Amino acid sequence: MARPAHRRVSRVVLLDEHDRFLLLLTASPRLQTPVVRWLTPGGGVEDHETHAEGAIRELFEETGLRVDSVGDPIWNIEGKSVFNDGHVQTTYSEYFVVRTQSFELTNEHWMENEFIDITDVRWWTLDELMNSGEKYSPEPLPDVIQKAIDCSLNN
Repeated sequence: MARPAHRRVSRVVLLDEHDRFLLLLTASPRLQTPVVRWLTPGGGVEDHETHAEGAIRELFEETGLRVDSVGDPIWNIEGKSVFNDGHVQTTYSEYFVVRTQSFELTNEHWMENEFIDITDVRWWTLDELMNSGEKYSPEPLPDVIQKAIDCSLNN
């Protein structure tokens, strides 16, 4: 399947009752400069979907959690990826916030490549992430997480 020149992405800041958030440790062997980093659940939005619909579907596929709504996006970012075959892909990502009780996710609905790309999953606190020395994406992820916490407390 050919990669499109532009990819719409939805990501979910999934917060538990203790303001911990779920991140997935991913490797990207198909990128020109492979990166290992922690990401929020999410992925590509299908052509027929809105960003919110993509976020709901991706959250279920990557965690097993079903939700009816993700509300309005709290943040967005544009980016670019260069693959090891030279293909360049621009991206536009919207971030949503969902509150839930802490749970152990299931990989029952993962795509084949996710079993290769996702090497760990864990709940983090902001302090743990910021003091871990671990790589994460996007760069302002702690700010996005704080914004998600603030937005979820005000709703």
